[in-house]
Amino acid sequence: MLEAGRQCRAVITAEEHSVHGGLGEACAALLMQAGVSVPFHIAGIPDEDTVTGSQADIFRHYGLTMEGLSQTASIF
Repeated sequence: MLEAGRQCRAVITAEEHSVHGGLGEACAALLMQAGVSVPFHIAGIPDEDTVTGSQADIFRHYGLTMEGLSQTASIF
């Protein structure tokens, strides 16, 4: 993770659940504690009442598809 943070222009993590308390926050903490400053984004389900539907519908709504993550990455 540290090597990727140092070599990449940005880091994006993807969660299949809430953006709070998961892999993204652990990666952010690791990078911050190591002094690695890089644009960072946690893609996942925000802390709100979520939409209902199939897993695919929910992921599509929150941009957790290959297309959605690609669009998120293009911002950086």
